[in-house]
Amino acid sequence: MSVLTFIFLLISAVSNLVGAWFFLLRSKWEDQALRFLLGTGAGFMLAVALVELAPEAHAQTKMAALWILGGFLLVHLFEHVFTPHFHYGQETHAGLGAHVGLAATVGLTLHSFLDGIAIVVAAQTELRLGVLVFFAMVWHKIPDGFTAASVVSATGGTRRRAFWAAATLGAASLVGGLIYAALPSHRWIGPALGLSAGSLTYVAATDLLPEVNKRRTLLAPLGVVAGAGAFYLAHWALGL
Repeated sequence: MSVLTFIFLLISAVSNLVGAWFFLLRSKWEDQALRFLLGTGAGFMLAVALVELAPEAHAQTKMAALWILGGFLLVHLFEHVFTPHFHYGQETHAGLGAHVGLAATVGLTLHSFLDGIAIVVAAQTELRLGVLVFFAMVWHKIPDGFTAASVVSATGGTRRRAFWAAATLGAASLVGGLIYAALPSHRWIGPALGLSAGSLTYVAATDLLPEVNKRRTLLAPLGVVAGAGAFYLAHWALGL
């Protein structure tokens, strides 16, 4: 693993802590602002998954479609088996049991493990792809940390526990990336790219977009378009 790839991993892990810090900074956040940010993250992630990761996976392996589907279903399984009560954004429900906070942390941690793999495999495939995936991960790991801290707080956890829940997510992505880097990566690049494309598509399409669309406002869907536009701006900036 190159030093730059490790830096990508480290910054993405810290992004979870940044999300938790944003939650703990204020007792209440403006709903429209949160949905706009979620929308931009969804647009950027969908663009990375569909325009970059999926075609690259198909170039690497004939089984790319199955690996993409597997990544999509794997994250679905993690979230809905381990996380019975889960959505992005600020948790406001009262009376949630402590087990809900634990389940949410477990589900997000397993998902974060895949995030670390996605960063490393993209960077090892091509630097430009690694940069785009890194941006996508940072963009959605901040709301991941925000969500983890929010759910733990809503289930009666202390501010310290809320912060450590987000830290667990960051550590998981770091561990996932380091484990993948230790493997004979040339044999696993295609499958890993497919899993990454499927997992990013799932997060964007089924986690983020439903939250964005819960309110009938113009700002939120414009955020999705802005996120896709940001992807193409990054695309251009990288000389593609």
